[in-house]
Amino acid sequence: MNVDMTYREQSDNLMQSMTRHLACAETWAGNERTASLVELPGLTAWVHSVPMGPGQGGGDVHYVSVCPGCIVSRIALADVSGHGQAVAVFGEKLRDLMERHLRALEQIELMRDLNRAVREELGDGHYATMVAVGWHGRRGLVVMTNAGHPPPLWYRASRNEWSWLETPRASTRERPAGAPLGLLADVTYDRLVVKPQSGDLMVLYSDGVSEATSPAGNELSRDGLMNIVRGLDSSSAEALGTQLASALCDFRGDGQPLDDETIIVMKRNDI
Repeated sequence: MNVDMTYREQSDNLMQSMTRHLACAETWAGNERTASLVELPGLTAWVHSVPMGPGQGGGDVHYVSVCPGCIVSRIALADVSGHGQAVAVFGEKLRDLMERHLRALEQIELMRDLNRAVREELGDGHYATMVAVGWHGRRGLVVMTNAGHPPPLWYRASRNEWSWLETPRASTRERPAGAPLGLLADVTYDRLVVKPQSGDLMVLYSDGVSEATSPAGNELSRDGLMNIVRGLDSSSAEALGTQLASALCDFRGDGQPLDDETIIVMKRNDI
């Protein structure tokens, strides 16, 4: 891709997205530049990923899978410290462990295995934040676990209301909870269970989104991100995702992002 192209021109090229229909026992993962609409059982996900700079691969890793019974789907987003080999190693380990836990709705054991793998295989100085969502198509349940990643957004269509999806944390613990993967050997992870209704949206994003900066040097922040999504089209995952990507361009004044940018918008399909 021409490095002289503006970020908006690069993003506009992404708007001609491809559609992926994941079959039972199929997985899709990557850290490449993409704009993809992914059809899952009972769920539609729109994935927008733009690595920082002219290269095609960044530190954000996205993952989508469907279990062999076509019942449990999983969507995950990780932000790995650094680029290059560390991201490649993490991506391979993530795919391996995701496939090992393919049928499991919950992510707690997956997070523990990933935490151990990051410490053992990437070594000191490397870590990753990650949010993982398990979707049970027959029961209509979402189970989310967060390892130090920015909290997702949740749009409840029946209320026309946006809120944050944050895992509850007990007031006292014997072990730290929710730390980024690879930082601590002894850590636990919580879960949040919600039952989205038809038309509801969930938005996962990397900190390259919430920490975007304006030409004046002002950071967007979580509050700024919330204000933006409240004014966007919530009729579909793709509509909200493409408008959010465009709004980020406007906020930056067409400047290049300072970090990798990934947005994953999920919508529960009609019941």
